[in-house]
Amino acid sequence: MAFWFGLSGLGLFLCSGCGEEKEGDVSAVDGHGEPKYGKSDEVLVPATGQPEIETAPGGEWASEQIADEVKAVLKSLIHHEVPDGLTGDFKMASLKPADLKVEYRSDGIEVSRGKSREIAGAGIDEFESAAKALFGVYAGGKPEYELFKVFRVHLVGELIQTGIRFESAGVMEGGGRAQQRAEWQCQWLKNEDGSLRLKSLVVEDFEEVCSSGSDSPWFANKEVAVLGGNSSWAGQLRHGLDFWLQRIEIFHGSHLSQRSGLAVGDIDGDGLDDLYVPQPTGLPNRLFLHQEDGTALDVSAESGADWLDFTSAALIVDLDNDGDGDLALATNSGIVIMENSGGAKFVRRAVLKSADDDVESLTAIDYDGDSDLDLFLCFDYAKAGARSGEPRGSGVLHNSSDGGANVLFASGMADGKGWLFQDATRESGLDFKNRQHSLAAAWEDYDNDGDPDLYVSNDYGHNCLYQNDGGKFTEVAAAVGVVDAGPGMSASWSDYDRDGDMDLYVGNMFSSAGGRIFTQEKFRPWLAEEEKGLYRRFVKGNSMFENRGDGTFTEVGAERGVEIARWAWSSIFGDFNNDGWDDIVVANGYVTAADTGDL
Repeated sequence: MAFWFGLSGLGLFLCSGCGEEKEGDVSAVDGHGEPKYGKSDEVLVPATGQPEIETAPGGEWASEQIADEVKAVLKSLIHHEVPDGLTGDFKMASLKPADLKVEYRSDGIEVSRGKSREIAGAGIDEFESAAKALFGVYAGGKPEYELFKVFRVHLVGELIQTGIRFESAGVMEGGGRAQQRAEWQCQWLKNEDGSLRLKSLVVEDFEEVCSSGSDSPWFANKEVAVLGGNSSWAGQLRHGLDFWLQRIEIFHGSHLSQRSGLAVGDIDGDGLDDLYVPQPTGLPNRLFLHQEDGTALDVSAESGADWLDFTSAALIVDLDNDGDGDLALATNSGIVIMENSGGAKFVRRAVLKSADDDVESLTAIDYDGDSDLDLFLCFDYAKAGARSGEPRGSGVLHNSSDGGANVLFASGMADGKGWLFQDATRESGLDFKNRQHSLAAAWEDYDNDGDPDLYVSNDYGHNCLYQNDGGKFTEVAAAVGVVDAGPGMSASWSDYDRDGDMDLYVGNMFSSAGGRIFTQEKFRPWLAEEEKGLYRRFVKGNSMFENRGDGTFTEVGAERGVEIARWAWSSIFGDFNNDGWDDIVVANGYVTAADTGDL
């Protein structure tokens, strides 16, 4: 069992153990009725070059117009503002199921779940009572916010069927916080003037999370307390990307999709983790040393690590096996290798070059068992002109082959060659399926044979699992059942069910708009149903693959309740409440600048 705890910007799935074990495939379809990938053959590449279908009158799809109105009517109904928003024969289930079952209780957190599928005739008074009961957990009967997302719209004659995801959150009476999440199936009819009236509402799933004893969340922002004593905080770090986009010219590489990672590790050998923070182009990267009082001291300039080049990823790792953390930086000038010479001072030792320069992920691993760390780089877009003599790759939504080429740099330390790294991509076998807009890499010995295997998440391609056999890799994703054709953003391994083998969680993106559009009859009607299923999968959300124990996997994300984490980017396992079970935290969202209406 898993549940969602956390709202805008960060999602947290707490694991309190696993559900009952099922034999074989859990199901042939996921929680939305779509074909599961699981263990399957390669899928078809969709047809290209077909004419686009004209949109509905007014330039918009009918489903999109309906979705906007559905959200407006539901919001008005739940706040008792539309007395005529229901049909005369309206039927509903309880918005908050009467038979809620407590499924988790620990450390002040209580999680209850249920569903209300039985419906009965009702009017506006009954709906208002149900809304009051729903929000009764909140102080004053009012949540801080509520959200309606329409992920499915079907038109059946005069009847309109919609799938709704509902969320709310706020402070409880007497302190503490609560949040609610539900899935509603609604039916609607149109009035003569085209407005919508709600005909029925069924609660397919409901979850309520209550955190008692405090009105503060588990996690609190501490950047001011930790970093605020440094001038670099007020002058640079406290500003978001939207601020710098207005001040740094695009000529210097500043753009909306610019993404910079960070690195954590012990630089000065005091046993405390330090922090390296890359910044947007034109701003110096920052190195902060962890102080005993919990603050962080900016030593960027004196350390020699204050690079101005755009840095998309960084690592603090011991590359020369001398016991201290060195730096590897993925810059637009190459992979900069810097030796820690002691006292948090760095000396540049190498700059590794590759055909492409759009590095999205940088990982270190001893892939060949020679006791030194090698480097693996994931690239998104190919550099213009880098492969002018090669056949042109295809660029389709979920199976592209025109991205940058990932690179494995093997270290020469073990051979006494100092700071020499050589491109071992081809000889290791990692050049297969290697141009699919890769964003993340996750290493783990999933087959328990003693060497690390590699999973690569691809934004516009099928994800890859490379099985390591003595330093030689074979791509086996389809064979073992972990092909994923979503917009792969991240991946993380864990034995989350504690059965002795490693499971896999892949961060993708959930789009309610995609869920609506990709299920319409007019959406690319020339495509085969299997191909349409790939588009629907592309927007369904994250994927969890459970290891069966024989090295093959079953997809169980819907069953475990961890598919939908909004517009997800990074995801990682970790035991956040120290109960012995690995939980999942998911970073989500996008640029959050205020909308001033100024184009």
